[in-house]
Amino acid sequence: MVSHEFVPEYWMNEIRPMYRGADPAHDFSHISRVYKNATIIGREEGADMQVLLLAALLHDVGSEKKHEHGEPEGQGKRAVAAFLESIGLEEDAREKVLYAVEVHRFSGKIVPVTLEARILQDADRLDAIGAIGIARVFLTGGALGRELYSPDDPFCRAREPDDTKWNLDHFYKKLLKLESGMHTKSGKKLAAGRTTILRRYLLDLEEEIGTKL
Repeated sequence: MVSHEFVPEYWMNEIRPMYRGADPAHDFSHISRVYKNATIIGREEGADMQVLLLAALLHDVGSEKKHEHGEPEGQGKRAVAAFLESIGLEEDAREKVLYAVEVHRFSGKIVPVTLEARILQDADRLDAIGAIGIARVFLTGGALGRELYSPDDPFCRAREPDDTKWNLDHFYKKLLKLESGMHTKSGKKLAAGRTTILRRYLLDLEEEIGTKL
């Protein structure tokens, strides 16, 4: 974590309970890592750090698929808006935070128009790749009861990846594509290193299970 010049400790203490009940791949440790990524990228790219770091801390509040009780996403958006108003954030900054939170998801396929929203996308997607990304894939897939990989074609050579059935397919469905979709120079550099880790893992796995890549 950086100093609390932009996000005071008491704000963080209010935000942390908003993630109570989140699944382990999207809990507050994920939020903390995205916050760290956003800090690194934001400083290099010249972002409005208060807007960016608040968006990083709040980006998964109320996400339906990430909370065990299925809290409606609209309720989460209202909770974020209420929090931003309660801390006295100016209207323009509130709108920027809400926009970044709204468009951050990979599944939304939205290219953001603000720098802070672009950085949040990069920061969030960085946490899906590299060593931590590998851990999150299998943590989530195991919780959902998915098989490790297809016994006939583990590395998707002759078929389209289906990550609803096999964990390893998520590498081909999403993770290996994230580097090319990074918006910022800083994000691309960080993603390149983490993508190398993914590819090295796949080579190591191929050697262990005896299936040629």
